[in-house]
Amino acid sequence: MEKSEKRSSSGNGSMPYLSPEILSEIFCKLPIESVLCCRCVCKAWCYLTKSRTFIEQLLSSNVDKQPALILEQICAENDSTQPFLLVDIERRRVRQILIDPLKGLLAMGTCRGLLCLGSLSALDPVFVFNPITREYRRLPTSGEKKINSHLVGLGFEPSTRKYKVLRTYVKGRRRYFEVTTLGESSWRKLDVPDCSQAYLVYAPVFWNGAINWIAFKEGCDFIISFDVCHEKFRKILFPRDVYDFGIRPHAKDVGQSGPGVRRDNDGPLLAPPEGFVPHGYARLMTRIKPKELELLGFRGRLTIVEHDNELMRLWEVTGNKLEDLSICCWDEHDTHVLWNPYMTYKVIGWLSPECYLLEVSACYGTVRNRKMHFKMFLPEGAIYLPLDIPGLPPLFTTVRSYEPSLVSPETL
Repeated sequence: MEKSEKRSSSGNGSMPYLSPEILSEIFCKLPIESVLCCRCVCKAWCYLTKSRTFIEQLLSSNVDKQPALILEQICAENDSTQPFLLVDIERRRVRQILIDPLKGLLAMGTCRGLLCLGSLSALDPVFVFNPITREYRRLPTSGEKKINSHLVGLGFEPSTRKYKVLRTYVKGRRRYFEVTTLGESSWRKLDVPDCSQAYLVYAPVFWNGAINWIAFKEGCDFIISFDVCHEKFRKILFPRDVYDFGIRPHAKDVGQSGPGVRRDNDGPLLAPPEGFVPHGYARLMTRIKPKELELLGFRGRLTIVEHDNELMRLWEVTGNKLEDLSICCWDEHDTHVLWNPYMTYKVIGWLSPECYLLEVSACYGTVRNRKMHFKMFLPEGAIYLPLDIPGLPPLFTTVRSYEPSLVSPETL
């Protein structure tokens, strides 16, 4: 009896003391949404998980976790809601994120868990948004009204701990660049670099202190890199091998045994991701359109993914300083699938060094019946594995290079 009384007196329901360092280690191993729930337990946990030190530690721990994905649902033309979807790959869960002021806007850039949202056809509004905490902040309004196209990128300056938003838009036949720092009340026009006239740009990626865009002009692809700290541009040219890649002979003589299916003459039949490619099209465009080069930032690496029929080649941007950057090839894979306009793929990231996460789009039955899904691609054995996640919409776009965080745009 005495022993039981001692137990109850020593265990009176109060929580055992754990140092902030130990709690931080524990929290960093949890799914980020669970960390968010921990803020409701007590004031001490709330204070800890909102501290700058913990937020940085949580960001660093993302390297060892399965990636979380942000999807934009592709809705009907008369539906402007376009809810964002947060996908937990490890637990196979989908959560809808729908906030009224953000309806109809697209995710254009991401950095340290924050998204930059805007419109392709208008300069306003632009928001910085954290889909985990659901906090958002509206950026200054611009005076420009009529534009042709608009893209926004987001970057972080470690020395000042400030976030900068870079946007580019076309008015008439001229391309403009503007920048603002979170907390400023206006946009500042930038001197236009020589390489930035009359060309196309695609989704930006923040890496190594710079916002990077793949650009295309007069049959030439290159990277425009914007140094966030010094607010300077640099043009990074691709090696000549990139341009010659499409005309190089393949390693093996390949015969087609069905729509989207490739058979090596000396090997077994290799099946593509499940999908139906319509028959009756004699002249299929065998290249992925509209872009054969993708820019992907993931786990500290800036990678260019190059597509050519069934081949996938990976280029890495290397170097520590903006003026010393270069591009070199670091890997090449045979996907064993004859990709075409009716069955395409995008590389989303890596689930492990041996496994790629792909977003696959395929037609089922008819050209109009297109559906999207995720596949795990293991190049070593030419294996495609399904990644079944209940609740995925038929059509969506994945926000690549996203990593979840608890950074609050409201306090920046």
